[in-house]
Amino acid sequence: MEYLNKWLSSQCNVLDINKYFFGIRDDKKQNSINYKLMSSQYGYLIHHHKGELPQSILSSCSHRTGIPIDYLKNRIYCEIGFYYLKIKCETNNAIKYFQKAIDNHSAEGLFLLSLIYCDGEEFDKAIELCERSALEPPKIQLLHNKGVIANYRVHEAQYHVGHLYSKTKKDYTKTFNYYLMSAENGNTRGAYVTSMMYKKGVGCQRDEENSKKYLLKAKVNVKQQQHQE
Repeated sequence: MEYLNKWLSSQCNVLDINKYFFGIRDDKKQNSINYKLMSSQYGYLIHHHKGELPQSILSSCSHRTGIPIDYLKNRIYCEIGFYYLKIKCETNNAIKYFQKAIDNHSAEGLFLLSLIYCDGEEFDKAIELCERSALEPPKIQLLHNKGVIANYRVHEAQYHVGHLYSKTKKDYTKTFNYYLMSAENGNTRGAYVTSMMYKKGVGCQRDEENSKKYLLKAKVNVKQQQHQE
């Protein structure tokens, strides 16, 4: 686990924390994820530390970046859960780690668990979990007055619960409200769909000016994402 330890303790930046595998990429393979390295690091963490980052790593990363320790704990729980789900194809173990994150007040854990219920077509439970995630604060306050960081997956949950209300409940007012919420928190798809709903008057009153406003917001988001890449 030496690589992950060094990365979190002294190399990663604040934005890396909300990236898959904490932003660790393989420069030799067009900046893609090194799944072999990820498997070795997470495998060691699971078998030797029961999926818990050692306190020394948590403290070092938190002190350097300002990210609260509980948020870091939840990110690793969700990372391991996602690793179990997508790499190991072990849904029960994935649920175990998502639930650990949820028990520690993780919006990301709620969202990821809701997706499992969606896959099983248990939409009422999926909506319940996703809505809880969507209503979590969209930003996390960093320590030492270092600003804020996005509460990972919250704006995705807002978009997704809007989609669920549209497809399974046909409740277009709630659909619109959640799409709008996601748009305000930086979700590109949410901004685009909000624009279209304003344009057509679905779930809201028709409003051409707001339609243009959110279409522009979607375009700006796309440009910002391209610049970051």
